[in-house]
Amino acid sequence: MRALPDLQLYILYTFFVFIFTCMKVLVLGVGKMGYGLLKDLDAQSHVDEIVAADMNQTQAQAFAERVGGEKISVVKLDATDKKETVKLMKQGFDVVAAALPRPFCDAAVDAAIEAGIGWADVAASFSTIFNQHEKAKKAGVSIVPHIGLDIGIDRVLCGVGARKLDHTDGMIVWCGGFPQKGTEGYENPLQYKISWYWPYAVDSNLRTSTVLINGETVTLENLSDPEEIDFPEPIGRTEAYTTGGLKDVIDHLDLKGVKTAIGKTVRWPGHSEFWTKLKKLHLLDQEEINVRGQMVKPYDVFIALGHKHLQYGPDEGDAICQKVKIWGVKDGEPMAYIYEFIDLHDFENDISAMARTTAYPCSIVAQMIAKGEFDKPGVIHPAWIGYDEKLSDKFFKELAVRNINITEYEKQSLP
Repeated sequence: MRALPDLQLYILYTFFVFIFTCMKVLVLGVGKMGYGLLKDLDAQSHVDEIVAADMNQTQAQAFAERVGGEKISVVKLDATDKKETVKLMKQGFDVVAAALPRPFCDAAVDAAIEAGIGWADVAASFSTIFNQHEKAKKAGVSIVPHIGLDIGIDRVLCGVGARKLDHTDGMIVWCGGFPQKGTEGYENPLQYKISWYWPYAVDSNLRTSTVLINGETVTLENLSDPEEIDFPEPIGRTEAYTTGGLKDVIDHLDLKGVKTAIGKTVRWPGHSEFWTKLKKLHLLDQEEINVRGQMVKPYDVFIALGHKHLQYGPDEGDAICQKVKIWGVKDGEPMAYIYEFIDLHDFENDISAMARTTAYPCSIVAQMIAKGEFDKPGVIHPAWIGYDEKLSDKFFKELAVRNINITEYEKQSLP
C-alpha cells in the first residue's frame, strides 16, 4: 500500500478530529441559569451547534442574542409535551443540558431516555429522578441530575472526601449567594437580590430540615440555629443556618456509620433574625386574607414585590461562597478534608457568579457525557463524580479553566 503524503495524512487526521469532536447540544430552559449554559457552551471550540428551547421564545432569543455568536438557534418548546420533546431531541443532538424548573425535569428526563440521549441538569429532584434509573440504564444513557452549585459542586466534593477517607464519620456543607459588599443589594434591608429562582430562596427560610447530628436524626426549623462562619475576602464574616441534610450522599455512596450530615445556607449576618421577624409578622403566610374585596396570599404579594424590587442592576454584582468539610479516619488516624472557594460576578464577560457556579458545572458534565467519559448508564448522583478519581480530576480541571478554583485543606483532627 502506498504511503499517504504528510499533507494528506494531516487532512485525514483533521477530518476525523472534526467528526468526532464537534458537538451538538440541546439546552432546555433559558432563564438566568440557561443563559449560563449558553454562555459556556458557546465558548467551547468543539461545540459547533446549540439549540436553545423554551416556552418563552422571546426571552430565550434575548438571552441568545446577549451571548452573541452564530452557534445558537432558538426554538419554542413546551417540555411537558413529551411527543414534541422527544421529536426535538432526536434531531441529532449529542446531549441535553437543562436549566428547567424542578417540576418539569422528570418529564423531560423521561423524554431524553426515550430519545436515547444523555442528560445533565441544574435542578432535578433527587426524591423522584432516581425512579428512572433502570429505564435509563436499559436505554444505555447517562443522566446526571442537579449538577449545579448546591446541589452540585458540593456533592462532588463530598464524594472526593469520602473517597480519600477509609471511613467517613461526618460531612457539612455551607453555601450561599448574595450581593457583594458595597452594592445597593448589600445595603437593602434583606441584604439580598435575586440571582436565581426567587421562590426557592424564600422557601428555604420557611421549611424544616431533617439532618443527622451525632448519630441522631433531628428535625430543625430553618433559621433556628444561626452560626457565624468566615470566608476569604471580599466576603469575610457571614451567617449560616441549617436548610437540609446530606442523606442523599450517604445513600448513593453507601457510606456506613456516618454520624453527622448537615447542609447549611450562607447569608450576610442578621439574615435569620430578620426573616424570623417577617414570619412572625405573617408576611410570608400562605393563608389567604381579604384585601379590599380580593382574596390574596401574603406570600404571593411578597414574591411579587421581590420580583419587582430585588433584581440586580447592570452595575451590581453577586458573590458566591462554598465550604465543604468531611471527616473520618484515614490510615488509622483522624482526618478531615476541607474544600473552599468563592466566586464573584464577572463583569467583563457579563455573567453572574451564581450562573457561573451553577450552569458551568452542568455544562462541563453535559460535555463529558457527550464525549463518552461516563462509562456507565443510568441516573448518576453527582457524588459519584467525586468518588471516581478520573471523573473528578476532569471535572475540577474544567472548573479551573473557567477560573473556579477550589482549595483543599487537610487537618489531622476531627471537628
